[in-house]
Amino acid sequence: MSMINNDYALRVARGLVSGVSSINKFGSAPNGLQTTPTDIWSRADASATQQIWIAPTQARIHSIVSTSANDDGSPVGTGARTIRIYGLKTWDLAETSEDITLDGVTSVNTLNSYVIIHRMKVLTSGSTSINVGTITATAITDGTITALILPGEGQTEMAIYGVPSIQSFYLTRWYCGLAKTSGVDGDFHLLVNESPNVQLTNFLYKSDLSLQSTGTSSFEKHYDNPIKFSGPCIIKVQGTGSTNDIDSQSGFDGYLIVN
Repeated sequence: MSMINNDYALRVARGLVSGVSSINKFGSAPNGLQTTPTDIWSRADASATQQIWIAPTQARIHSIVSTSANDDGSPVGTGARTIRIYGLKTWDLAETSEDITLDGVTSVNTLNSYVIIHRMKVLTSGSTSINVGTITATAITDGTITALILPGEGQTEMAIYGVPSIQSFYLTRWYCGLAKTSGVDGDFHLLVNESPNVQLTNFLYKSDLSLQSTGTSSFEKHYDNPIKFSGPCIIKVQGTGSTNDIDSQSGFDGYLIVN
């Protein structure tokens, strides 16, 4: 029992350390890593639907909708019925969440406006036990997709995270992976926008990883001295492949600490 109580990471995960929470962000570009810069999120696919994730230009109400009528909470459908959204309402407030009852292919607006939505997950569902269609969160006015859940996945897979000004993120681990396809390689970059409250497109390089599928198809870096990312900021992973349509994954862990 004493060893468990002295394990700092476990104590944080259990909510026993005031002002500190553990964060795990993970993303996937399903057969979507291209020969040009590609953010690691679900909309970066083999059709190169949207290689670069775009934040709302300001706090926006978001329209939530599925591509399947089965994802419906009223009347109840066989797919996802309710989802939970996680994001920042402003760059000066901590993360908040809200629950949305889906209405199939009919849009439902969020109650809150968000400068970033960096996670969504299915809360309740029907007989399929998961979402049937693609569920998207689109920023009203901007018309840009901030987050999405692919069919059957149950939650977003986006290696993208927003930190408000009242907190800092301390990165302890970063990992990347490629599918075992012969003769391909990928270069990955850990990027940060240090002033998203002023401008949205200036991302700086913080670290790099390179992989070969015929050699090491996955790799991770551990930071004994955690890298500090002061809020407000957006952290994301971006990659470039030696060929198009490479299945790739990435994610990072750390501690979110109140300043």
